[in-house]
Amino acid sequence: MTARSAELFGGLVAPRITPGAEASTSELFRFLRERIRDQHLEPVDISTVYVPDAAGDYNAVVATPFDSPSDVPVGDVFVSVPSGVYAVFVPDGVIQDPVEDVWAQVEDATANGELFRAYKEDIEVVTKTGEVELYISIVI
Repeated sequence: MTARSAELFGGLVAPRITPGAEASTSELFRFLRERIRDQHLEPVDISTVYVPDAAGDYNAVVATPFDSPSDVPVGDVFVSVPSGVYAVFVPDGVIQDPVEDVWAQVEDATANGELFRAYKEDIEVVTKTGEVELYISIVI
């Protein structure tokens, strides 16, 4: 468990996405991550922020952090994620694909009653070195 400060992300949106490995490993998400990487001269961490809407659906913003909305490139969207408490998942090697690994851990922990999800913003980070971290908003 960890606390995250409020953060602003800017990037490209994929509407009505079900958070999980299937979406994250899709061709669409690979394409969006590549477009975000192309905006930067140096390698960057790419975050996918899963944002719930009033109907209970999620929109995903494949993005990088920014200091201000005015810093977000024209044509991109931005989302402000409030501070919160998150369960942190990193690959444990049970499943070869690191993204599938972390999402499988979330599913197992939720099914076993070990994780009480808040169903607020969840953040998946693929670092510039290819490591994966998954932050799931939780009820404490």
